Amino acid sequence: MKPVATRPFAVVVLAAGIGLVVAALVMDGPDLATLVSTHERMLLIFVGVVALGELLPLRMPSGRETAPLAMVSGLAVAFVGPIEGEPLFAVGTRLVLLVVAAGLGVAAIVRRVRGRHARLPSLAARLVGVSVAAFLARSWGEEGHTLWALQQAPATKGLVAGLMTLVAALAVLLELVLVSALRAERQRTPWLSAVRDELTEAAPITLAVVVTGPMVALMAPVLGLLALPAALVPLVMAYSAVGQYARNRRTNRQLIATLSRLTEAGGYTPNQHAERVAELSVRIGRVVGLGDRELRDIEYAALLHDLGQISLRDPIPDGATVLAAPADQRDIASEGARIIRHAETLATVATYVEGQTTPFRLVREHGEEVPMASRIIKCANAYDDLTGGSSGPERHEAAMERIHLGLGYEYDPEVVDALTRVVGNSAVGRVGKEPAPSR
Repeated sequence: MKPVATRPFAVVVLAAGIGLVVAALVMDGPDLATLVSTHERMLLIFVGVVALGELLPLRMPSGRETAPLAMVSGLAVAFVGPIEGEPLFAVGTRLVLLVVAAGLGVAAIVRRVRGRHARLPSLAARLVGVSVAAFLARSWGEEGHTLWALQQAPATKGLVAGLMTLVAALAVLLELVLVSALRAERQRTPWLSAVRDELTEAAPITLAVVVTGPMVALMAPVLGLLALPAALVPLVMAYSAVGQYARNRRTNRQLIATLSRLTEAGGYTPNQHAERVAELSVRIGRVVGLGDRELRDIEYAALLHDLGQISLRDPIPDGATVLAAPADQRDIASEGARIIRHAETLATVATYVEGQTTPFRLVREHGEEVPMASRIIKCANAYDDLTGGSSGPERHEAAMERIHLGLGYEYDPEVVDALTRVVGNSAVGRVGKEPAPSR
């Protein structure tokens, strides 16, 4: 993984977040003492909840982490006005920004103390999203007619609720887009694919975040500081549901990984061959822009791509199917697909496994339908067969030379180009150091 200094967009987002905090401190720093003395208890709660939300991320089924509790708490600070039993939270956008930044900063420090790496650009993206919501709610419009001011008029509660939800949606969308761009840059994948996957997978939890932020502000005049935990109940339930689904996905992945080790236990393939091919296939799939569902299926297919070898009487030397006769390769793939099709939910995986031996020339010359996932597995398997899992530059260069000899005939040029980007010209040692997400 590239450090932040070598990722231009990450540097820009981080600089934007730092710039907002510095500007707030310079322009409204003198008012901090008054803010703290007036709203001491409320600030302690909001800073604590933002930090807690950041320290309790939600691990999505694809393996990505998000922090909806932190975003909801930040939006609540941006919107909240009258609070039962507390002074009116009549502060400007920049002071709201400092409150949220304090919570995110506490979380980053705690992570550092625990020895965990805090992704500062992602925190900055969250801060930018909250700052946009705070500006639109508290500063946009004529004095006395801002969205924040309107919530104090009983006659406009319905309109205010709708506008707050719209502002929250814009803020969350901005955060998702920035986080997607950061992830795309970090993983060297197409930005549009990253945004699509983020919006698709996070849609249910995003809806909960968009609604919960305004709910806190609207419930606070009645429930006081209890509005925050009360409004978070639906989000916590969504946490639980998504977490259970993610655990089920991890269990399925573990079962398939266990099945993939049959060929290793029988001496048909080298140790960790299937895992390496699966990891490399997923990374290539990201580069060519496959979606999360396709990445999950390609990982399963890559783990099981050699399953058909258990039907062989005599194992292939080192399990290297790339060196076997084309007819033998097809028989192995067909047998593996036949076994996999016994599980009805893995029909797509079986199709990918069966198509992995088809030469690309049949696609180019005869228009044969071969899934991109199959072409990726074919290339990833060839690379690992030819390198034997070695990180040595000699094996890497020899493998890439052999693959390039089959460019356009055996292997899809787009996939080979993606493979080159993933493993680098001589940086094959990086393969295996960024674990594939649990699916």
